[in-house]
Amino acid sequence: MPEPKIRPAAFFSAPFLICAAVLLASGCATLFGWDIHAPGVLSNRFYSRVLPQEQRIGLYLDPSLHGMISTDRGGRFADPQTYHIGEAYVPMAIEAFQQGFTEFVLIESEPTQEMLRQYAIPYLVYIKPGDFGNDVTLKGQAVSFETEVFVFDRNLGFVDRFTTTGSSDAKKVFAKKGGPQVNLNAALENNAESIALHIQDALRSGRWVKNVSKTE
Repeated sequence: MPEPKIRPAAFFSAPFLICAAVLLASGCATLFGWDIHAPGVLSNRFYSRVLPQEQRIGLYLDPSLHGMISTDRGGRFADPQTYHIGEAYVPMAIEAFQQGFTEFVLIESEPTQEMLRQYAIPYLVYIKPGDFGNDVTLKGQAVSFETEVFVFDRNLGFVDRFTTTGSSDAKKVFAKKGGPQVNLNAALENNAESIALHIQDALRSGRWVKNVSKTE
């Protein structure tokens, strides 16, 4: 009697192949881990906490922010993870400044004194990326994003410097909102919110005006 032939379908059924194709096409899961893309938009919570302030502000985002990713899997036994940080944070930071200040100018090339004077920008905010944290445990996952912020006057004189960290605890996010994408988005939003509120507080207190007068 001839030996029976083994067909490929015995190992990979049609439903399995269809499911794998859908996952790969979605860009969320791969055979080697997870690609995590955040929505990149601010929530209603941000708009309720950060109200527009009467001020003209310039914003310059460090070029390294735009394509920033992290492959920190967060734990020894966690699946490989790729967090696409820059593609979400850049539009969120821009939206945060549009909401936080009545006049906003985005500077897309390296700022100069002539540029700031041309657009009448009294304060320039420069955001530089810092550490990205990913902590995976059996109970959940916490994500954090740190930025270093520098502030300059219209003459590019140093005014202020501070570090901001936004974090999200996935023990709440996964249970109520569902997914690492939302968790990442929350951490980035909290970072942008802290920056906006810090700047607003500095403007209200007049702290920057005092610093500018010292450098002139």
